[in-house]
Amino acid sequence: MMSLLDKIAPAPRKIMTLFYLVDTSGSMYGEKIGKVNAAMEECIPDLTEISKQNDDAEIRVAIMQFSDGCSWITPQSGPVGIEDIIWNDLNAGGLTDLGAALIELDKKLSRNEFLQSQTGAFAPVILLFSDGGPTDNWEKGLAQVKNNNWFKNSIKIAIAIDIDGEADKDVLAKFTGNSESVITVKDKNMLKKMIHKVSIRASEFQSHSKQSSDHLSSPEEDSGNIVKGVIEDVDNENTSDPVNAADWSNW
Repeated sequence: MMSLLDKIAPAPRKIMTLFYLVDTSGSMYGEKIGKVNAAMEECIPDLTEISKQNDDAEIRVAIMQFSDGCSWITPQSGPVGIEDIIWNDLNAGGLTDLGAALIELDKKLSRNEFLQSQTGAFAPVILLFSDGGPTDNWEKGLAQVKNNNWFKNSIKIAIAIDIDGEADKDVLAKFTGNSESVITVKDKNMLKKMIHKVSIRASEFQSHSKQSSDHLSSPEEDSGNIVKGVIEDVDNENTSDPVNAADWSNW
């Protein structure tokens, strides 16, 4: 005979959307975009496992590339379950239209667009990867998206791909809200590791029920703490040659 407990269905999970904004301009050609592609391929199985084991949230993903304008790699209809992602390598070429990307992001950060959910949603995670300075009116795009409440409450982290010494870290800090949420990477192999670690740690943090009355830190502080934790992870993996956070840009 079925007991009352057997009839209780698990509570529906909220949705946590992970946004990737990937610079695919001409300066990303070659090993840089190759390492991004390799990192994303490695992330997907790990993120799938996190989503499956998470009782609080289902992770969905939306991926945008920007160069001459911007376009969604994932469907225009909205984010997809992480288990449904099949990564196809991105190619690089063209300008760096970050402003266009931010205006498009603003449109999709809405319950009428990419954040539709019958079960509720956590604030998203937005990860930006770029190696150069924007070539369009990025200030206009940033000003527009900064008025979006979903953007205000999101975890925002940028990886400055500074292998050639041309990454505009000031622009990326304005995107995230503080310099502590920008990781500068000068090593191609470290780039792959950082993309993987940031994706995992940020998703784990934001997709659990941490929004409670005693959670008083701001999204910017949370983002900075996630970056700090990622750097500590790398330090622990390189105990013979520890990484000092102040010298991180040398990597």
